[in-house]
Amino acid sequence: MEVPGDVLYGDVLVKLSGNREAIIENYKGILLYTEEEIAIACKKFTLRICGSDLHIQYFSGSDMKVIGTIATITYISNGELCC
Repeated sequence: MEVPGDVLYGDVLVKLSGNREAIIENYKGILLYTEEEIAIACKKFTLRICGSDLHIQYFSGSDMKVIGTIATITYISNGELCC
């Protein structure tokens, strides 16, 4: 039986429902939060969600739910500059 990477290595897990909802598990913290952009610190990179009318519907120590119109999701390696 193979153990999933999110369990074995603590990798971030992103579950999408179309472009209106994202559930993020195993994140470390919220770096930036506006209606157009949410940046989330993860173990090995920053997860950047861009779109419109973005909101964090809920968050806990293990997961969060982002809703709105999601246009892009970008993984930025730690130490790299974005855009």
